[in-house]
Amino acid sequence: MDGNDLATNQSRTSADGHCPSVEDNEKTQMSDEIYDGPGESSELSLCEQSDIFYLLSHHRKRGVLLAIAMAPWGHVHLRQLAEIIAALEADTEQRGVSTQQVTTVRTNLKRSHLDPLCDAGLIEWDTDCSDRLVPGPGFSRAIRTLMAGGYSLSQPPSNPQSEQ
Repeated sequence: MDGNDLATNQSRTSADGHCPSVEDNEKTQMSDEIYDGPGESSELSLCEQSDIFYLLSHHRKRGVLLAIAMAPWGHVHLRQLAEIIAALEADTEQRGVSTQQVTTVRTNLKRSHLDPLCDAGLIEWDTDCSDRLVPGPGFSRAIRTLMAGGYSLSQPPSNPQSEQ
């Protein structure tokens, strides 16, 4: 697949930015190249942002789901979640994390990670009163996927040259 085919495949989303439905996929002209990967080519999503594996590819999204799964009351507040993730990333206890680190993680969660998880139905986010996060309709499927894949909260390796 050359660069033009890749750009064409990446731009196949509806006007509202969501992935096309199965019916839309049948109408969309596919590449003439033969697909030789696992599964049937007609069953593959053209928009990876809605794919559960794409959603779970970032360590903070996995952390959100696992924190909710382990919460004794079945929910977690955004501030608590940010403290937990900041502590895991700093490899320290929760009380050893600075307010700045927690604020940075909280802001990143709100801007980049919670909305896609909500849109996919994996979590529900009560922003009106308490910033409480609870399991969504697809939560158990996501947890089963994490367990089957041997989940990890680790981050991808950093570039040693950028740390110097």
